[in-house]
Amino acid sequence: MTIQEVLAVVRTHLFGSVWDPLARGAWCRRQRRHLRVPGHAVVWVRGDAVPWAEWGARRGYFEVQRMGTLPYLSALGAPVA
Repeated sequence: MTIQEVLAVVRTHLFGSVWDPLARGAWCRRQRRHLRVPGHAVVWVRGDAVPWAEWGARRGYFEVQRMGTLPYLSALGAPVA
């Protein structure tokens, strides 16, 4: 295990519960800004980003939709294809 991995684990255990909502909110705002750019109708999410996307959708940042099993973000009120 590298020192960066050790520090990441320690940071998560010490500060994860405190910083998590702030980090999720910042991530969600970045995704919402990306969805507002013309030509960027969706943002595909996978892996560790899926719970953050669902968290943001519950708070009204965007909608999480699925194409089969693949989740993606779309702006609120965007037409569904």
